[in-house]
Amino acid sequence: MNFHYIFRSFSQKSGPGSRYVKPLKGFKEYLVQKCFAFVEGYERILETKFPSAFKIYQVFSVGTKTLYTDITEYIRISSTLSAGKSVRDLQRKELEVYFQVPKDLIKVGPILLLAALPFANYVILPVIYLFPRKCLTYHFWTLQQKENFSLAYQRKRLLFYRPVFRNLQARVQDIQDDALRNRCQDIFYKIGSGVHPSVDEIVQVKQLFIDKPYGIFNMSLAHLHNLCRMHNVSTLPGKQWRLWKHAGFVREMDLAIHREGWNSMSQHDLRQACFLRGLSPVGLSKEEMIAWLSQWIQVAQNCDSHSLSLLLHCPIFLSYNYSTNWVLIH
Repeated sequence: MNFHYIFRSFSQKSGPGSRYVKPLKGFKEYLVQKCFAFVEGYERILETKFPSAFKIYQVFSVGTKTLYTDITEYIRISSTLSAGKSVRDLQRKELEVYFQVPKDLIKVGPILLLAALPFANYVILPVIYLFPRKCLTYHFWTLQQKENFSLAYQRKRLLFYRPVFRNLQARVQDIQDDALRNRCQDIFYKIGSGVHPSVDEIVQVKQLFIDKPYGIFNMSLAHLHNLCRMHNVSTLPGKQWRLWKHAGFVREMDLAIHREGWNSMSQHDLRQACFLRGLSPVGLSKEEMIAWLSQWIQVAQNCDSHSLSLLLHCPIFLSYNYSTNWVLIH
């Protein structure tokens, strides 16, 4: 099957952005509505039916309310998209909610459902209290936990930076164009010697990330697997489509940041933006975070639906040798 042809055909059918950020429909809409109804009445159920567990549950009260608010916002955004609102009219915070809520529901939804079963709360609630990173989402974490867990996730992702870089190096001799091959080798030499290429140098090799050898539908299975792990994307069959959609969604958030400007982002927002894109911001000033994110956004502005693989590899091009990343694994 010609996946690259299907990919190109699919990417040309929809309007700008709508290929990655879609409204809810069908079974997915049903599940979100059910989770919404459950979270809405969760406190009342525990307080009335399981009073002994409610004292433990109070620890999660604020988190439940925050999750409820996010699900409400998620459903509202989906409705506006269904009504014809353009993705480019969504604000950065709306896109962030729409990006994150499905992941949160997959993680915490089953836990909350199990905790509401008769007698199960006596086991589930203490377990999630003891293992909040594994069982809960950021809605339920303290400020210190958010910091610690973000670093833990980043440390896990960093383990796949070197394998992805090696995958890139392994295919450099497959580049037919001599000028492009030389430019690509120069970039790899810079990264290997401890520095990063400029945005212009990265954009100059964009063509290599559309077709062979580094296009999403032209990479080896090992390369795809490592790239998924680096971006915290599922490695189940269908990796290409999930990576493509992930990169497209991140690019929409990049463009929203560019539209709204840096003044709309708090210190916390900047830190989360860096973590999402593969850089540990611990120890960086606001100006340093903005400088790094500006480079990322410049690359994003030069990408389209066919060259999203370039954006997927930007953690290597822009943060492979960053000291704040290296200290986490060395």
